[in-house]
Amino acid sequence: MFQTPREAGMILRNMREDAGLSQAALAALAGVSRRWLLDFENGKPSVDMSKVMDTFAALGAGFDVVEKSPRRRQSES
Repeated sequence: MFQTPREAGMILRNMREDAGLSQAALAALAGVSRRWLLDFENGKPSVDMSKVMDTFAALGAGFDVVEKSPRRRQSES
């Protein structure tokens, strides 16, 4: 689980390295530029979410959104 763009980038980098892929190879598989992948792995906060999803998918991974604490609906306030 990750909570920041930096943590997401570190997880992706570890997964890429575990898969034995270079940045160039993963970028080609995911349809992103190597520069974009480098920025993402370094935690750049302004990345395109669809590219993030495509890149994790290229490694055979996805992610779930987990609600940390329920928020009250405005109608309940």
